[in-house]
Amino acid sequence: MVLTGSALEISDELRGLLGQLAGIETRERSVLAEVIHDEPIQLIVAAILRIDLMHAHSSGEDAEQLDEIATLLESSVDRLRRLIEALSPPNLTDGLGSALQVLADGIFDEATTRFRITGPMHADLAVPAEETVFRIFREAMVNARKHSSAGNVTLHLEELDGAFRVTLTDDGIGADGLDADIGHLGTATMRARAIAEGGQLRIASKPGLGTTVALTLPVLAPR
Repeated sequence: MVLTGSALEISDELRGLLGQLAGIETRERSVLAEVIHDEPIQLIVAAILRIDLMHAHSSGEDAEQLDEIATLLESSVDRLRRLIEALSPPNLTDGLGSALQVLADGIFDEATTRFRITGPMHADLAVPAEETVFRIFREAMVNARKHSSAGNVTLHLEELDGAFRVTLTDDGIGADGLDADIGHLGTATMRARAIAEGGQLRIASKPGLGTTVALTLPVLAPR
């Protein structure tokens, strides 16, 4: 497809606006991650230390109850740390798939939903395109966690002829008209991110048949 000058200008403007939005999101998520680390986690750790001191002077049933409380608090710290990882900017050093796995670990932590990722962990995409994939599927996974009531969620990465596709499928309750609902801010933003990187986003959902979110992006040209 050949873009006209007007279409190119719109695409550049859209990419600029989305870049600004990404910057705002990153700053807000970073601030939230810092607040979680510096306040709740530190307070919980301090409480664990106090419990350890009390445990040293306790015995019997009191000591057992203190152990149980300490274990619950330690579990809370682990969950908060996974949440911090999910809020943090993507670390693409070990590949896009690895970054998405870390993200999913935070989003589906303690959920009844079973998550798995399949396909190659590395994608032949430019860094901005990989960051776009990360942001689109962060939104898709959060939606799946909150709304799908799914038992299983699968994220599949695959290399195609001149393209890279990422597909998220769930076996949840589904919904009518999800793909057509361009007025929904989350869906509209996901679609705009895909278009800005020259990609295509498809969302298919039917009541009782789950939801599929598929993103196809062009790969890097051979060097």
